[in-house]
Amino acid sequence: MTTQQDALYRAVCEYPDDDTPRLVFADYVEERGDAIRAAFIRTQIELARVPEHDPLWSKCRQLDPNAILGWSLTYPLPELPAGFNWCGHRMRRGFSWRASVLDAGFIVKHEQALFTAAPIQALDLSYCSSVKKRLAKFVRCPHLRKLHRLDFSLTRFEEREVQLIANAPHLANLTEMAFADHAITADGLQSLAGSPFFARLTELELERAALPPALLVDALAASGGGNLRKLALVDCLLPAADASHLVALPLLHSVESLDLSDNPLRVEGVQSLASCRGLGRLEVLKLGRTYPGVPGVQALAESRTLKLLRWLDLSTNRLGPVAVRHLAGSPSAQGLRVLDLSNNPIGDAGAALLAGSEHLDELRELVVRNCAIGDAGALALAESPHLGGLLRLDLRGSTSARPFRSKVRQKLYTRFGPRASFD
Repeated sequence: MTTQQDALYRAVCEYPDDDTPRLVFADYVEERGDAIRAAFIRTQIELARVPEHDPLWSKCRQLDPNAILGWSLTYPLPELPAGFNWCGHRMRRGFSWRASVLDAGFIVKHEQALFTAAPIQALDLSYCSSVKKRLAKFVRCPHLRKLHRLDFSLTRFEEREVQLIANAPHLANLTEMAFADHAITADGLQSLAGSPFFARLTELELERAALPPALLVDALAASGGGNLRKLALVDCLLPAADASHLVALPLLHSVESLDLSDNPLRVEGVQSLASCRGLGRLEVLKLGRTYPGVPGVQALAESRTLKLLRWLDLSTNRLGPVAVRHLAGSPSAQGLRVLDLSNNPIGDAGAALLAGSEHLDELRELVVRNCAIGDAGALALAESPHLGGLLRLDLRGSTSARPFRSKVRQKLYTRFGPRASFD
């Protein structure tokens, strides 16, 4: 980088919450011939300002996935101090933002070098064996004020460790936390949920929590509410009875995105969710591999919950055309912008039901990948009078027997152009 570009980059690192230095950086690189990088930065900033069901996200997922996943590898990631690594090629607002560390002591020793190397706002301490031992020193690092997210796994945080984080003055800007693979105990989770610190969190993710589901839900019940907008409890062995308890918690009243994928909710669990009156702000619901069956989908289709949703994920649930009929025939589906039915055997009959639904006029994204859809179903989608607003139609792998006939492929392309994927 040139000296001026270095100075602009340092400003991005110094003020990671401010979009202005990033936009100035984009203007500078564009003036010097790098329009692709400038466009990437600007697009990511726009994406960060709108929900993931916004049409801009749908356009990018279909036409410019690089804008979401990161730019091409011709732009090398910034070099980090020894002991730190990048968590893949993940970007937010145009720049690398999330690093991993194997030893919490490295942060204590090298925090200045780390936070000047890139606009770091997230740290992943997932395989950091020393994190419990060094946590008291770690949370005293002044540069942690730039962090918005912490990820942990395999750490078994108990009440003491949670309180160190909750009371750390330099973590006052932390808004997202994630725990995976028994990273937190039931007592630790209860301590977190019951702390004043919890009211600052907007995102909480638990994956493979390795806690008895009843204890997990009871721990979350320690919160009388808050500002949580995104809650993900993925692969936590949550059964119907505990799911019913969960969705009734005051904690859920502020949640806009709920991910319960990979839990055995089954019919009763999804019925409880559908009948809950406390999900008044819910816009995103992910129920992949929860196996709601036809009765669960019917309850959802007839519920007030569906009317509120903008994104519904029912992928990999062994659902057929009967379940699709309930969704397609529901007036409450009119608000949906993203519908993911991938990996369900809905077949041509299910595709025809979607194509003929007058309630899906506002749909912007339809994912029916690996859904056993053949020529007849694809043709119905191509000729649908109701799906003209689609920005993304994912039909890839729909039929294993043979590719769509050339006539059908031409119909799809004529109707949707590059907005459809079917190879």
